[in-house]
Amino acid sequence: MSEKRVMRKLKKLAARISAKIESVRDEMDDLEIEFELIQQHINKLEIMAKNQPVANDEITVTVEEEEADLDLENSSAVPAPKKF
Repeated sequence: MSEKRVMRKLKKLAARISAKIESVRDEMDDLEIEFELIQQHINKLEIMAKNQPVANDEITVTVEEEEADLDLENSSAVPAPKKF
């Protein structure tokens, strides 16, 4: 290869690397900002959790099964069980 061709290829490669480095820097800046915001949000939530009294009441949840709705006016309606 001629020296000029090698220099052209190296310059082209250097330009690509420079563009990639710049895009990675931009992404890192964005990630740093997002990280700081998340840390601030976590700190606020921790402060709120410390200020709120903890309730020791137990919560009970009862699940009732749905009864099949019957159409009394139309006796030809046959209820089908739900698949999902």
